[in-house]
Amino acid sequence: MSEAGASEGPARDAGGGRRPVVTTVEEAVATIADGAVVGIGGAVTADHPMALVRALARRAPRELTVVAPTGGIEVDLLIAAGCVRTVVASYVGIEGLAAVGPVFRRAVQEGSVEVVDLDEAHCVQALRAAAQRLPFLPWRGGVGTSFPQLNRSLVAFDDPVRGEPLLAIPALELDVALLYAAESDAYGNAQVAGTGHMDALLGAAARRVVLQVDRIVTNERIRQAPERTWFWGETTVARAPFGTHPYSNAALTADEQHLREFARVARAGGDELSDYLDRHVREADHDDYLEQVGIRRLVSLLV
Repeated sequence: MSEAGASEGPARDAGGGRRPVVTTVEEAVATIADGAVVGIGGAVTADHPMALVRALARRAPRELTVVAPTGGIEVDLLIAAGCVRTVVASYVGIEGLAAVGPVFRRAVQEGSVEVVDLDEAHCVQALRAAAQRLPFLPWRGGVGTSFPQLNRSLVAFDDPVRGEPLLAIPALELDVALLYAAESDAYGNAQVAGTGHMDALLGAAARRVVLQVDRIVTNERIRQAPERTWFWGETTVARAPFGTHPYSNAALTADEQHLREFARVARAGGDELSDYLDRHVREADHDDYLEQVGIRRLVSLLV
């Protein structure tokens, strides 16, 4: 793993007081090194931390292992930017527009990107094992299927208690998890509006969490609903309003027009895909990106 060891608590200053952890999206991803194992949250069409993904693609570290249990265009973007060597996922696509992400498909077929195939339940167990600091967790799903042949890290064994066949799902440890939350205080105590899918597990399995949030709120507000606080420990927070675009969140509908355009250029590849990356990623920070989308368009997507 490329980053420092897991933190045992929130950031504190020399006097023992809590230290604010809010920064920019660029600074938030600045220490992600070549070869890092990067988890990316979100579920199919919702809650992907796209502002962080675009900032990471702009930096263009190499040879990343991207863990995206139900991945979307964030995987295609990072592959197109030359960042990815391995993808761990149960799905990578553009729901309703491309059954398989076009850039992902092309890279796998050409052999430039390796796939570690897991179903969603395997992803859950692998992340849970990492969070619990266990080498693996058992799972019944996949017994008798081709999964152990497709993914040699899945090991069939007999349950020592009942003698029944099971699969050992090895821990999936992350250097960093890029996640989205609706809001956070200045100290990284973040709250999610919605189900969160596997995001809490991604955070628990990671040495460090980088959170993209819509807004920074007071600690007093966070303390009013402590049961909704999902992320703590070594966390960096970056404020990026509308940062899940073109995907949805609890306050924003997905921008199907933008997703359709991305699906088109992703299929085309070549200059059309490169032009998209230049305009929306390489030569644009988050504010530039929002200006390109347009305030009228963004407001029209609000729930």
